[in-house]
Amino acid sequence: MNENEARLFSATERTLPDATQLPVKMLLKSLYVKLRRHLGGRRLESSARMVWTLDAVSDASGPTAAVRNYLDQRTIRNIVSQFAHTATLQRACEVGCGYGRVIMVLKEFAAQVKGFEREEDLVRIARKLQPEIEFEHVGALTEIRDSAEYDLAMMCTVLQHLSDDDARRVCGVLRTLAPHGHVLLIEKTEPFHITENVTDGARFISRARSVETYADYMKPFTLVSVAPRVLEPTYPNPKPGSCMLFRSPELHSA
Repeated sequence: MNENEARLFSATERTLPDATQLPVKMLLKSLYVKLRRHLGGRRLESSARMVWTLDAVSDASGPTAAVRNYLDQRTIRNIVSQFAHTATLQRACEVGCGYGRVIMVLKEFAAQVKGFEREEDLVRIARKLQPEIEFEHVGALTEIRDSAEYDLAMMCTVLQHLSDDDARRVCGVLRTLAPHGHVLLIEKTEPFHITENVTDGARFISRARSVETYADYMKPFTLVSVAPRVLEPTYPNPKPGSCMLFRSPELHSA
């Protein structure tokens, strides 16, 4: 937009994605969806699951997203380097990888890296951006089957959006994927302001579970380290989550 058009928007609005670039057809569809929701669409479609789009994967955009991605990638790199220097990682994977926001860090440590994702649109983006990594579209994160065995299985801010039952099942999937290796969970572990015990799977769930709860979900894997998740200083929650590294009992005995 030019300087005369920019004056129509506040300083805050000018930091948001430029909606004026959207095609008219898309704007009309967006207005239709808003009207549907206002007239009871959420209630009428309560059984429909939430679809994770680019905006939903990370509640940050522009400069904020760039800083957040760097901080998350740096944290993962520091944690994995604690054990990767003593054991070569042949395979690593991320479950619920989205469009591949942080999975590229695993490529620094493992020869083969794979991402599992439920949303087909996000898989399509990931494949184009990172062709050196394999991405698989799965019907559900709770039902992943893979004949390969991974040295590291990672999940970043996904379990906090699942019900208790599904979170337990996905932890079981992670243990199965890395039966002789490590599992890294990065999740919200302390509630912040709003009530976070939402149990309706068709709605947006954002639930903080304690480190002890995840340690229970991951048994018989052992919790070997916990580090704080570090985000940009403008993030409202001063304790956005914990990075929890678990080790297989098979690896420990070996």
